[in-house]
Amino acid sequence: MEIIMIGLLALGLLIGGAASVEPPPPTTEVVVADMEAVLASPEDVMLSVSNVTTASQLLAALPEPKERIPIAIYAITDSTGQYKADGGAVSSVVTQGATEMLITALQRSRQFTVLDRVRFGDLMNEQNLISSNRIAPGQGPVLGELSGTNYMITGSITEYQVSKETGGIGLVIAGKGGSTEYAKAQVALDLRVLNLTTGEVIWAESLKGEIIGEKVGVQLFSFLGKNIVEFETGQGKQQVINLVVRTLLEEAVFKLVQSGVLTN
Repeated sequence: MEIIMIGLLALGLLIGGAASVEPPPPTTEVVVADMEAVLASPEDVMLSVSNVTTASQLLAALPEPKERIPIAIYAITDSTGQYKADGGAVSSVVTQGATEMLITALQRSRQFTVLDRVRFGDLMNEQNLISSNRIAPGQGPVLGELSGTNYMITGSITEYQVSKETGGIGLVIAGKGGSTEYAKAQVALDLRVLNLTTGEVIWAESLKGEIIGEKVGVQLFSFLGKNIVEFETGQGKQQVINLVVRTLLEEAVFKLVQSGVLTN
């Protein structure tokens, strides 16, 4: 009996040991094939989508220029002076990303060589590493080769409001009529371009835009079918304003190109 028990114990240990053996790692050929499959269909694993607006089509429709015009961009500031309290912290209501949105709009137009002067201090730090001999010879930027321009663009967000409104029977939102309560998001921005030789403002534009939100709940309003604002808490207001700001900046760039005031 003892021999049988010892035999069963040994068999159990053998089976258990075999079960705990890890499978062999995949071969190099299998790994390469898997990576190629990922690269062949990157959309299957990517989370991001292109952040575009209806005005992005205007920029995409512009013809390719014979030569791009250099332009320096400075900060697009918030001049509304509106702030909100959130858990004891106070922050700006209006997006602080308008400068980045404008850079993207200028790039999407394919008409300009964009010179970022907002992060110029960071750029100079890299240049100074060269001038102070802190970088290995032959590496890093070449001093004295910064691109120049005759123009700079800057501006400000000057108006902001998201409000509930009451409309008449004839009001139509998202193809539906008869709604008596709706939401309205409004933003205005002012941009200007300066001639850097004379300091003259050679182009200026003030754009104001609004989008209407459909009531989908007691305090909930839907903008463009997916941007939800809850008026009781204010949640979602900034996302809607960001959408209007990006759209206006892209339209402003389109108007700047169409004006023809900038030349090489």
